[in-house]
Amino acid sequence: PSMEKQLFRSLLKVAVADFEGREVSPSVYDELRSRSADPDSLDEVYAALHILLRAALKLPPTVLKQEVFREDLDALRIPPEFAGDLVSVVFGSRRSNIDHNSLEHGPKYPTLESLKWRVDVTISTNALSRVLEPTIQMEMATSDGEVHAFEVQRAEFHKLRHAVATALKEMEELEKKVDKMPLHSMQ
Repeated sequence: PSMEKQLFRSLLKVAVADFEGREVSPSVYDELRSRSADPDSLDEVYAALHILLRAALKLPPTVLKQEVFREDLDALRIPPEFAGDLVSVVFGSRRSNIDHNSLEHGPKYPTLESLKWRVDVTISTNALSRVLEPTIQMEMATSDGEVHAFEVQRAEFHKLRHAVATALKEMEELEKKVDKMPLHSMQ
């Protein structure tokens, strides 16, 4: 839908304020809707604008190049005068504020603080099946203060070790493939 440039810029300011984590009063958006000839169309444009910016801002500026982003906006039939404003948001001075807010308010998962392990060999026990069967006792402390302790048989430990090594190798291969991908195919 066609839209006047000033109204588009106002919508863009609301979206940027949201991405920066600033409180946006609903009355600001309501006022923009009242200025629009077609309020329902304005809702669609704002939703599309928000989705487009979220997708572009997920990629670091080192991966998403400005020229490629302009070409992508052109392929989406976004008028050049609006595309320039979008490019200035994604690559301009506000980007650091947006990235900082996204890191600060994004999901945070506990990280591994420490991992202790020991091999436990039972010399003798009432259960004859466990004689000389080594087990690995592990204790993990995470950044949220929790301590997880568990015991695994040697065979299970090797399966776990192999699964982790395989996952790391697959992640490395996936990163290499992503680095080789042209940005146009990532849409």
